Amino acid sequence: MFKAGSAARNFLITIVVGGVVIGACFAALIPGVVALTQANTSVSGGVAPLRDLSQRSTVYDSAGSVIGILGTQNREQATLAEVPKIVQDAVISVEDRTFWTNDGIDLNGLARAFVTNLTSGKIEQGGSTITQQLVKNRILSSSRDVNRKVKEIVLALRLNEKYSKNEILEQYLNTVYFGQGSYGIKSAAERFFLTVDPGQPFPRGKKLSELTIGEAALLAGVISNPEGNNPFVNPDGTKERRRLALASMVKEGYITEAEEAAGNAEPLPTVKPSAELRPTNSWTEEVQDQLYDAPMFSMLGATREQRKNAVLTGGLKIFSTLDSVMQEDAQNAMDQVLPEKPGWTGSLVSIDPRTGAVKAMVAGPGFGESQYNIATSYPGRQAGSTWKVITLATAIENGYSPNDSIEGTSPCEFGALGRTQNAEGGGGTMTLRSATSGSVNCAFARLQQSVGSQKVIDTAKKLGISQDTLKPYLTLTLGVIESTALEMATVAATLANGGVRHDPIFVEKIIGPDGQVIFTAARNNPERRAISSAAAACTIDILRGVITGGTGTAARLNGRVSAGKTGTTDNRADANFIQITPTLVDFVWHGNATARISGAGFGGQIPARISKLFMDAALANQPAAEFPPAGPDCVRAGAAITTAGRGGSASLNSTLPTLVPPIIVINPTTTSSTTTPPTTLPQCNPAAIPPVTLPGCKP
Repeated sequence: MFKAGSAARNFLITIVVGGVVIGACFAALIPGVVALTQANTSVSGGVAPLRDLSQRSTVYDSAGSVIGILGTQNREQATLAEVPKIVQDAVISVEDRTFWTNDGIDLNGLARAFVTNLTSGKIEQGGSTITQQLVKNRILSSSRDVNRKVKEIVLALRLNEKYSKNEILEQYLNTVYFGQGSYGIKSAAERFFLTVDPGQPFPRGKKLSELTIGEAALLAGVISNPEGNNPFVNPDGTKERRRLALASMVKEGYITEAEEAAGNAEPLPTVKPSAELRPTNSWTEEVQDQLYDAPMFSMLGATREQRKNAVLTGGLKIFSTLDSVMQEDAQNAMDQVLPEKPGWTGSLVSIDPRTGAVKAMVAGPGFGESQYNIATSYPGRQAGSTWKVITLATAIENGYSPNDSIEGTSPCEFGALGRTQNAEGGGGTMTLRSATSGSVNCAFARLQQSVGSQKVIDTAKKLGISQDTLKPYLTLTLGVIESTALEMATVAATLANGGVRHDPIFVEKIIGPDGQVIFTAARNNPERRAISSAAAACTIDILRGVITGGTGTAARLNGRVSAGKTGTTDNRADANFIQITPTLVDFVWHGNATARISGAGFGGQIPARISKLFMDAALANQPAAEFPPAGPDCVRAGAAITTAGRGGSASLNSTLPTLVPPIIVINPTTTSSTTTPPTTLPQCNPAAIPPVTLPGCKP
């Protein structure tokens, strides 16, 4: 790999061999022998290591297709073996024709450059070899002064001794800038030249092995002036530089005159590459945010800034959990069902409950239209009665039974705590199972009082709600406190996984630039038990009734079992549906993109239909799976549920504080929120507890 020898000795030999011309040029160009001595002394400790190259990181879907590029410089390193000989020859014929035989500097080139510099009185030409350019870009700087130039020559001689010619050429080809944000030969090839594979609708960048003679000559020709002579800025200049490169290749014997003519006849590329290295879709943006902020990625750095630097410069291969087929299924379901009127949109998050892997995500109106991800960004949207699955799971975990009886009469008064009314029918005494199927508000308001609001909050956090805004409001069980679609899908996934929670993950694996695996989700996302497996199995068994004969029948799947829950908020501004199968869950929200206004309808309508379309398509090629048996919690003998507890005497829980939930105003432009306690509480909809005025709500 390395060659022994003395750079200082070689430098002196070079001066002697160069003769009077070089000596005279040095004498005229360098003010005295002192400058040369100082330059040689300043690098006397040997060759400094080459600076690390900034490399882009690439984000892939679960099948290995590229979905995003992140970085500060669009560079992906290539080995010399990956670079075709015709590309190597083109670069050498243009930039350093004596590369394979020189000592790191070209005496004739230096002589010509020094004569030019003597005439002008300043450094205008460098006569730089490939080795000198590598020294300038990876050890020194690009400043144009005499002292730096002498250091460059000395270090080039030493670098030529330390590294083989192949190593120097490989480092150079990965270092050099080609313009239009393309760093290194591999990036330049794929960004400058596009090709279309048979049967594929979209073009892709060329691999190095696919470059033609004309394309190789074009890339070699732009190196000396990458922004001024690239084909997207100066096509005439590009053609001239390509012509010169091809002529030089003929002169050096690399190609024939016929190949030269063919290369000159090739059309120039016309599709200008984007210089942006930032997320262009919601998935890549979410992956980037997770890498910067999620504790599980601490191996990338102790601080957010360190993790950001690792992502943007570290050349990582980031394999996301995105199933692109399921993603297309999700978007198709949205596009098919959403009403065609401005401002109305939806979000969907689907998770594999066995691992926590997010498989599909529709983030709202589209990344190009809005950078605000409704599915994952706080404060989120009101989940409505889908929140009742949390209250239900809390009750079952604390000894309640689906056979318990509860009063669902509407309206229901709770003294100073407020009142509510059933939004979707129901009334009288009923079982907890039937109250769930019918989504009876008054029954669940009483259930929350009975089991205890703090227990509901604690269970919510265990199941997957991470926000700190949860308070023991009477309206907690009706979903008036905001949550995200991602959080609600995590709740569903935890129930489907037998009460064992995985944090939702967007990244499955990360491979470093050296090919070593530095992160796997399986190793860095431990599971945690949230509720007992018996409570989870019973909760799901109860929720199956929502699909088979309750408010969610529109979501019934083809040929497989599922459980679910509808959710509708005050004035029907937010409509939601949560669906659970043994191998896949989803949460769907539907509403206005910018404000809460009437018109979303019920959760059993548009969201349920979207969920059905998505789930039927996503699971079509998977075998039907069954839920575990309902278990012992579902066969407990029934008892009366009162506000004092299971089997207690009916009374209001005097320890529950009188709290009024805040109005959360979302500004999707800044993704910030403000909290404003209401001063008056006119009753707009009896289902609100306490009744509050929201945007678009009319008393």
